[in-house]
Amino acid sequence: MRTIFVVAFCACALVMGRAGAQAAGSPARRQIEPLLDTMMLAANAHDTDRFLTVYLRQPTLVYVFNGVIIHGWDDLRAQQVKWWNNGKSDVVYTRRGAADFSVLGSDVVVVTMGLASHRTRASGEVQSGELAVTMVWRQGPEGWRIVQAHESTVH
Repeated sequence: MRTIFVVAFCACALVMGRAGAQAAGSPARRQIEPLLDTMMLAANAHDTDRFLTVYLRQPTLVYVFNGVIIHGWDDLRAQQVKWWNNGKSDVVYTRRGAADFSVLGSDVVVVTMGLASHRTRASGEVQSGELAVTMVWRQGPEGWRIVQAHESTVH
């Protein structure tokens, strides 16, 4: 049993090592990076529709934020409009370091990155926070789309 575990562990380490090496100069990374930049611009403009352009526009989309699971593009859009107060939010997002790319196949990439946020509360208090974000991207006929994402606040 122990031998099977060691072999499985080594195989996983080898695959992940290759995925990391491929990610650095991968075509997928070169294609997804500009999409991340566009998402950041849309987020800081609180433009929900432009921000969600790269999300799979299907009921199969899964988005998790701090343990709350949202199914489908329509439900995510409705929630995002609320989060950004119908475009009136003043939250500003910035990246914390470079995004980490794990190429799992020619059409699947996992991107993980940190974000910082700053906003003014209704009380006038300025609030700063940090987020950890993981996105599963899949390439289809319409291009790269996020099929699953997870965000959580860092405490």
